[in-house]
Amino acid sequence: MSGIFKAISRQRSAVDVAGAGREAITTQFSKGRLDTCGVYGHLTPNEENLLADLWERILDDFDKPLDSIESDSIARPVECDDDLERKKAKEVQESSPFEVVEGCMFNQSVAEKCKELGIVSKSGADGELVPKFETMLPDSTLKSVFWSVVREDHPDVLILRFLRARKWDLEKSYKMAIAAIKWRIQEHVEEIIWYGDTANDASLMWKGVSYAHGKDKLGQPIIWSGSCLHHQKDQSYPQLKRYLIWMMETLRQLLAPPIERVCLIMDLTDHSNANMDWPFVKTFLKFLEAYYPECLGICIVYNGPWWFSGVWKLISPLLDPVVASKVQFAQKPEGLLKFIDEKELLEKRGGKDAYNYDYVKPDPEENKLMFDKEGRTASAEKLRLLQEQFVQATTDWVNAKEGGDDDGFAAAARRRVELSNQVKAAASELDKYTRARHFYTRTGVLQGSV
Repeated sequence: MSGIFKAISRQRSAVDVAGAGREAITTQFSKGRLDTCGVYGHLTPNEENLLADLWERILDDFDKPLDSIESDSIARPVECDDDLERKKAKEVQESSPFEVVEGCMFNQSVAEKCKELGIVSKSGADGELVPKFETMLPDSTLKSVFWSVVREDHPDVLILRFLRARKWDLEKSYKMAIAAIKWRIQEHVEEIIWYGDTANDASLMWKGVSYAHGKDKLGQPIIWSGSCLHHQKDQSYPQLKRYLIWMMETLRQLLAPPIERVCLIMDLTDHSNANMDWPFVKTFLKFLEAYYPECLGICIVYNGPWWFSGVWKLISPLLDPVVASKVQFAQKPEGLLKFIDEKELLEKRGGKDAYNYDYVKPDPEENKLMFDKEGRTASAEKLRLLQEQFVQATTDWVNAKEGGDDDGFAAAARRRVELSNQVKAAASELDKYTRARHFYTRTGVLQGSV
């Protein structure tokens, strides 16, 4: 723990320097250059020291039960009894079913719709496309849950998000990160990833309420979100929340340093009051601020109706100042072309990309590996051993810094990079056993450009 007190004194002199000079998002686009300040692989010596200090704090608590570690409070943006809401939705589905879109009924999951269409797996005893969820967490310590959050990311990439979000304040960053980890347990994020889009509301997937396609001028993946397709009555709040978590977890797969953020286009074309959903808005904003920090590069509000300025006055106070600074408005295609090249902009929004979203349904055998328990166990053990080596290298890295051993610090840093690449490769292999394939794997987005 002595290192923590040293870190505090270092932080006082370094925090004003770490992360300094980050350019406004509009400046980045005008220059055509992504600001990589504070991003993995582009750290200043002060920022690297603060990263090591936070790792020291994490490792001190690594073997403790997660619940015993102090954190920020876990906010619920919408007071909702999820179990009760699911029960109500099931009752409606059974007693008063109604079609939402293209044969998709209210509260019908993709898996249920696929079974109705005859899409069943030979691997499942009852034709299920995905086997029953089995957690990969061996216990409830911070160490186990931490790695379940990292998945295929580089651990430093994840930690740096919280450091940047809290302006490199170690205590605030740590408490924020622990709260986000606890939230993932409460919301069963591991299980959401496991079932993929098969457990999502079918109407949401069929409509394409939001989807990733194209890149902006900085190389950030574009997320199109058409509000006119959304109606609050079309799905229960728990199902909408599940879809949002799945989408954000899936988008993590599209990001790799130095591209760590997305371009979100809130397309308000044909938007009306009927499309407003305050519970969704509050939930989305809270997720961005508290649980998926530093994932938003820019948000472009496009083609808002004349009265939207009044709505914005209600929304803006809910935004974290950093998030608010990333919001831009555009009324015509010319406004979008400031941020997106014509060839990347959808044809229907004034560009030359003829893409139209069309949901690709699951292949019956795409999740065959998930039924292979022996393969999953072997893959998990391989990953565990590499994670232990990475932790040891990180411990050596922290100790070398504390001891003023510059050569040892540099050597351990190189070893961490080498091991992090091996961990990522092993985690990607395990992912095939623990994450259902989804729309973006079926369409090849994750194997090529968006």
